[in-house]
Amino acid sequence: MTLLKREQIPVVGLDFMNHDHAAAAEQINQLDQLIRQTQKGDKASQQQIEPLLKEIYAHSKHHFAHEEAEMKRVNFPAYECHKGEHERVLEELTQILLQWQKNQNSELLNDFLKTTLCHWLVNHISTMDNVTAMFVGRYDHSVA
Repeated sequence: MTLLKREQIPVVGLDFMNHDHAAAAEQINQLDQLIRQTQKGDKASQQQIEPLLKEIYAHSKHHFAHEEAEMKRVNFPAYECHKGEHERVLEELTQILLQWQKNQNSELLNDFLKTTLCHWLVNHISTMDNVTAMFVGRYDHSVA
């Protein structure tokens, strides 16, 4: 079972964003699989969760920095708002990693994944990223 299917991820007007969003969805699906296996008692899967959480954080930070650089380059009017949302999510990812490191509570992590992160990703892409991609795309159609 796949938590986030490809067709659930909105497509925006910039290729680099679509590529990064697909990679984020894949990471989320990997995390979902590891959580399910951990809840069945699989210790090997449990050991893989922390490195994956760190990878999700690093991927998000890199992706957000790329988006923010493009927004600054074209003087995007909602830059501060969009950047603030990125900062909020990075802090949330930091907190969930710290909670995992402290108690390895798979139920808490599962709840975060399914009720927070998945919904946030789809909503953020549909709204902020979509508008950003349209704005940036008007300035430069060759953005990679």
